[in-house]
Amino acid sequence: MKRYRKYSVCSLGLLCVCSLLLCMACESGHSSLLLNWETAKNVNRNPLGYARRLEMPKLEEGNLFNYYTSVFNGDEFVTFSIEYDPQKRHSRWVAFTFCDETAQKNWSRSQWKETKWKGDPFQPDPSLPKEAQIGDAEHRKDQYDRGHLCASEDRVYSKDANQQTFYYSNISPQLRSFNQGGAWLKLEDKIREWGHDSDMRDTLYVVKGGTIRDGEFYDSRGRHGTIVKNIDKMNGIVVPANYFMALVCRKMNCFYGIAFWFEHKEGGGKGCLSDYAISIDELEKRTGIDFFCNFPDKIEKLVETSCVPLLWNLD
Repeated sequence: MKRYRKYSVCSLGLLCVCSLLLCMACESGHSSLLLNWETAKNVNRNPLGYARRLEMPKLEEGNLFNYYTSVFNGDEFVTFSIEYDPQKRHSRWVAFTFCDETAQKNWSRSQWKETKWKGDPFQPDPSLPKEAQIGDAEHRKDQYDRGHLCASEDRVYSKDANQQTFYYSNISPQLRSFNQGGAWLKLEDKIREWGHDSDMRDTLYVVKGGTIRDGEFYDSRGRHGTIVKNIDKMNGIVVPANYFMALVCRKMNCFYGIAFWFEHKEGGGKGCLSDYAISIDELEKRTGIDFFCNFPDKIEKLVETSCVPLLWNLD
């Protein structure tokens, strides 16, 4: 699998540091790994195969780590990876990357109408235990859209990769006006713009998710906006009270990072995207997630403490 390409000129001078190229073994298919720290000590470097990839946050004990791969032009690529909370039945985060190959457009969501699915191929995640799965039935009576975390349009380099985005483990209940309008949708479009811009990136590392810790989600069967303090008090699907994104862009040996924080409310937020920008360090404080822990410490510190919207051409 092709990881990086060399360039003779670095177009970005800010946060320029020496890169550490990591060799990561390829395996086929997908896997679900229940973490046990007695055998896997995670000290800022995740120890389990694909979990060593640079886009991965630090894993939490007791959750399920899943990755999904697809073959494109004879090479295997990771479509996306998740950390799934089997009690909440919702992903803690979804991580993926854009490179020259995965940024290609070779499939369209509209093409599913011409397949056996006759439309969007939403389906339970086959790699999850039955008791942890979400299916169509859980979404029929709630007030929410089936919002992708790794967006369908983010994985159109192959049919198989696009189909994997319709696993319910990659789906989060979102208000329609949040999912289909406002600043959140604007940011999702902007990420694709960055991901497809090879002049801007060699690799764009993306982590997206919603807040699912106790006291940080709503009940899909209740009135939106009423916080559920404990999972035992919930009747429906966990609905995040906030959504977030964390990004690192790599161009040759230059790295820079940024994060975003959104309240899950009607309209998806208004105003400029820079209004929602925060540092990755600040996002870690708000979510309790250690993002990009597999980067060398010096790079991690640089990308996580800075927040420069101008570098991202934000309005």
